Amino acid sequence: MAGAMLNVEVGDSRSGAALAELAERLEDIRVPLLDIAEYLQQSTDERFRQQVSPDGAPWAPLAASTIAKKKSSQILRQDGFLQDTIRHRVSGDELELGSDRPYAAIHQFGGKIEQGARSQQVYLKHKNGQVGNRFVKKRQSNFAQWITRGATSTEMPARPYLGLSSSDDNEILAIVSDYLSEPLEVGPR
Repeated sequence: MAGAMLNVEVGDSRSGAALAELAERLEDIRVPLLDIAEYLQQSTDERFRQQVSPDGAPWAPLAASTIAKKKSSQILRQDGFLQDTIRHRVSGDELELGSDRPYAAIHQFGGKIEQGARSQQVYLKHKNGQVGNRFVKKRQSNFAQWITRGATSTEMPARPYLGLSSSDDNEILAIVSDYLSEPLEVGPR
């Protein structure tokens, strides 16, 4: 998965130790990892609803200029595309959770967005001797104009949505403990 992937090592945590024990007892831990992945997907969805990072800190507020342009004041939820693209993949003894959206990483980690200078033709409607101030599609326009915009730079604050909270670690431990407490299937000798 491209986009935002976060490498979280659980080896030193209680759930990491339990996972290591489970891996020793079972040849294949894909099913427990799928259960963990489903839980983490729900936990991440809840973070989007609450607008908080895995450690419970609120996300950085939206800039006033962003609020003026948006239809919603919810952070990272303008169209829901980022949240809707959070997927998981289990392969062998590895679990991946993230988004393939190219903008996913800038929201997770923050950073600088630089846009070079550019020119483009814009389309407007000319009506009653006045040119309107709203852009329209080319086929709807009767007036075109070239505009040039200078280079811009915007600092995007980090708004972490991927990661493990202490309650996530506890839930992973509970999921693994359920598998450790089940009797192992013994095949024919």
